[in-house]
Amino acid sequence: WWDASYLMLWGSNIPQTRTPDAHFMTEARYRGQKVVVVSPDYAGHTKFADHWLPARAGTDGALAMAMGHVILKEFFVDRKVDYFEDYARRFTDLPFLVTLREREDGTYAGDALLRSSDLGGEEENAEWRTVVIDSRNGEPAVPNGTIGDRWGEQGKGSWNLDLEGIEPALTMLGRHDEAVEVTLPRFDGGETEGGTTMRRGVPAKRIGGRLVTTVFDLALAQYGVGRDGLPGSWPSGY
Repeated sequence: WWDASYLMLWGSNIPQTRTPDAHFMTEARYRGQKVVVVSPDYAGHTKFADHWLPARAGTDGALAMAMGHVILKEFFVDRKVDYFEDYARRFTDLPFLVTLREREDGTYAGDALLRSSDLGGEEENAEWRTVVIDSRNGEPAVPNGTIGDRWGEQGKGSWNLDLEGIEPALTMLGRHDEAVEVTLPRFDGGETEGGTTMRRGVPAKRIGGRLVTTVFDLALAQYGVGRDGLPGSWPSGY
C-alpha cells in the first residue's frame, strides 16, 4: 500500500521472500520514497524502513480496521473528499445494493447483492448484473463492468468501468425508507472470540419488494463509523 509520501510494506518480507521484487523498493528509496514497515519482528525489510510499526502478532487485523475507520470517518463522513468519492463510485463495489434478510430476533443481516433479474430484468446474464442507485434520479441502474458483461454476446465492448452518465449513490442515507438494525460479527480475542455479535443501524430502502442498503452503508456499520439518526451501539470516539 502506498500514497504520495509513503510506501507501506505489510505482510511481505520483500528482500527475503520476494527477492526479485526487492529492487523496486530500493530504487524507490533512492528517489526519496519513505518506507513504513508493519511487522512484529525486526526482519529483513524492517532494517530498510524509515519507520517501523511493530504491531504485536495477531493484531494486524485490528490495526487495519482502525485505519479503515479513520479513512471512512474523516474522508467520507465528517467531510466529503471528491477524489475519494469519485474513486469509490467508479472502481469499487461500495455503491452496489445489498439485500437485507430479516432474522428471527427482528434484526437484519446482509444477504446477496441485488441483481437486475430481481427487478424483472430479462437481458442476457441478468442474474449476474448488479445494481446501484443513480443519484441523479434516485432510480435503480445497472452500470457497465459487472460480471454480467463478462460472458455473452451483449457484453462485448462493455467490459469496462465507463458509467455512461450514471452517478452511483454511495449511501441510502437521506433517501432511505427506514433505518434498521443489522447484526454484525465481532472479532474479539479472549473469552468472547468466535461467538459475539453487535447491532448497528443502516439506512434502507425497498426496491422491487426487497429491503436493500449499500455496501458502503454496511461497511460503515462494520467499521463503527456512526451517523446521526441510525440505531445501534456505536463507538464514542477513537
